[in-house]
Amino acid sequence: MHRTASLCAAAGAIGVVVLAGVARPQAYATGNDREKRSADVLHELVPSPDGPGCAAAVGMRGRVVWEAGRGKSDLRTGRAITSKTVFDMASNSKQFTADAVLLLAGRHQLALNDPLSDYLDNPPAWTRDVTLGDLIRHTSGITDHQDLLEAKGIQVTDPAGQEEAIAAVLASQPEDTAGKRFSYSNSNYVLLAHVVERVTGKPFPTFIQQEFFNPLNLRMTLSPAVDVPGKAKSYDEKDGSFTPNSSPWKQYGDGSVQTTPGEFVRWADNYRTGRIGGTELLAGVTEGAVSVGDVLRRRGIEEGRYGAGILLLPDKSLVHRGDWEGFHSTFKVSPDRNTAVTVVCNVDSPDHFRAANRLLDIWTK
Repeated sequence: MHRTASLCAAAGAIGVVVLAGVARPQAYATGNDREKRSADVLHELVPSPDGPGCAAAVGMRGRVVWEAGRGKSDLRTGRAITSKTVFDMASNSKQFTADAVLLLAGRHQLALNDPLSDYLDNPPAWTRDVTLGDLIRHTSGITDHQDLLEAKGIQVTDPAGQEEAIAAVLASQPEDTAGKRFSYSNSNYVLLAHVVERVTGKPFPTFIQQEFFNPLNLRMTLSPAVDVPGKAKSYDEKDGSFTPNSSPWKQYGDGSVQTTPGEFVRWADNYRTGRIGGTELLAGVTEGAVSVGDVLRRRGIEEGRYGAGILLLPDKSLVHRGDWEGFHSTFKVSPDRNTAVTVVCNVDSPDHFRAANRLLDIWTK
């Protein structure tokens, strides 16, 4: 149930729940066995269709070329996971928060070297040493708000919103000097959402809807702790038994984008086109990226650098993961930015990161 405070884990007013946008275009490869090989990957990831499972999608230059689901989205009703099943993308939502800040920087409404204190009422002294760039790259040294709330006796099963999380962060002291090293913390992105609201005068979910989802015709919404039509239920597994997993927490900025894998790979094409934000935003995504150290070595990745809400690998591919409430997602974009893959599950599936890599290989080689 934990919103794990690590890179490989990895949410004012809330925006509307209806998924905005239009039907996505689909184009399927022909004359090869990519569809079959992709289906085989999903079947290996979800051996049985009778329990919770996963959905996956591959996009090429903004078009969905393959998508499928396997398993149950709701064990009580027996509803199956399909390509239209909605999932909580958890920490994969962070890229929208980072891009919102980059968008405002491009409009000269803020700067990444601005101190956090500029956007707070009665700021603690330490916030003068933390910049917006530190927040984006997880070099602020700030403790994760989940740990801070739990230290106050507020569990993930208790109600807690954005204000409670921010208050807990500002009442604490950073664990490390700002700018010293990478340390993944959801607090950074909750604070960035607050900065966006302070600068724009709009609720953060509304700003994201207006600036990203609507212009790109993405069927997405940003709604923490809200049931979205068609959304899967999430589960914890122990000894073959499944228990529903949910939390009334309502933080945003660090997570809470609700959508399908197909819509997420459509979004990925902005990393190629810069349709939203232009070349300045695209440069900002990786500019100043910081080393994450050995965080990824257990996955066979020797080095990685964290940019703006996304990890840059040595081969220039982009990747991020998210984990929250039993939802687990992996998002990856190829080095040439032409191909993207998203795999998301409603129960912990240890191989979903590997499955995403295999799917990307199938469609790029």
